[in-house]
Amino acid sequence: MNGAAKKPKSTPLTGLSVVPVQQVLAPGTCLDHYVIDKEAGVGGMGVVYKAHDTLLDRKVAIKVLPPNLCQNVEFVRRFAAEAQVQARIDSPYIVTLHALMEKNVGLVLVMDYLEGETLEQRLRRQGTLSVTEAIDLFAQASVGVEHIHRTGIVHQDLKPANMFITVHGRLKLLDFGVAKLMHDQSLAQGGAMMGTLLYMSPEQIKGRAVDYRSDVYTLGISLFEAVAGRLPFERKTNYGLMHAHVQENPPPPSKYQTDIPRELEKVILKAIAKEPDRRFQTIVEFRKALLRHRKVKARQFQPARAALPAPHGRSISDIRRRILGGFGFVLAGIVALGGFLSFYWYQSNHATETTAVQSASQEQTLHDKYAPLRKAWGNQER
Repeated sequence: MNGAAKKPKSTPLTGLSVVPVQQVLAPGTCLDHYVIDKEAGVGGMGVVYKAHDTLLDRKVAIKVLPPNLCQNVEFVRRFAAEAQVQARIDSPYIVTLHALMEKNVGLVLVMDYLEGETLEQRLRRQGTLSVTEAIDLFAQASVGVEHIHRTGIVHQDLKPANMFITVHGRLKLLDFGVAKLMHDQSLAQGGAMMGTLLYMSPEQIKGRAVDYRSDVYTLGISLFEAVAGRLPFERKTNYGLMHAHVQENPPPPSKYQTDIPRELEKVILKAIAKEPDRRFQTIVEFRKALLRHRKVKARQFQPARAALPAPHGRSISDIRRRILGGFGFVLAGIVALGGFLSFYWYQSNHATETTAVQSASQEQTLHDKYAPLRKAWGNQER
């Protein structure tokens, strides 16, 4: 008013006015105390840079929403939702979020910098996974998904590109850009399809409400690809893909890799059943079935909650060891008792024989002593 310029109002993260002034972050660019090192990769929801945290002297990953998407309210909203989702989850199987910033380059996420490769990159590099490796990695992924589900979130995009394998073999889930907060109506998508069509559940394609079983389906499709070397549905058109997911029965994975165990194949086919009611009803059921049918021992995974202790605070193996130890103790006692009785029997018999010999000797001595008297009395027998 009166020619004075108004101070612009702050714009919420879900607003439209976030317009970047530059499109690429060059090496050396500073965002607060983060210094860009290099571009690390490009995802569906942003460009990822390797950077250095000068305050804590550590490597971090900087994810920036692409400029063209910053002008779209829906994409900005989803990007902000990604930060909210990750901030609510504390799990070693999910990439850690450190900060969300609003800068002139757009919206910025600061996360852990991970050394390794995505599952998609590994499959391209080495081909199919062995049964052991597949069970190991997907059991880890299922624990991360369980942690997500416990916060009321459906990921909706559990594809190999969003599963990162560190150099130490730990799998971490990435990219919550399309995750839906199930109880947050402000993020409702109005029936729009979200996720990646190659891995999308039938209910997502139909635009119906999704729940945790949709993530079971998507993870099952990814497991199919990891052990079979290809997806169950590969079509030339999007319509063909949608029709296949909704209407066509998937081929058995062993059609493409004959050494896949039948038990593992059953787990995969149940996970990708068309109807949600015919799938594993929870991600925990999926993991238990996966580990139950493994042929070799996979690594132990960090549970979402503490395991219940065995009665009296002892594990079954500990109780078994104690029982076997008790049997051993009883057996040792029996052997010792047998030895003692044998020794007692020997001593007793030996003492009896000695007494008998001594008695005979004394009797003979008395007999000799009184022999003259018996002769004088004329009665040698008395």
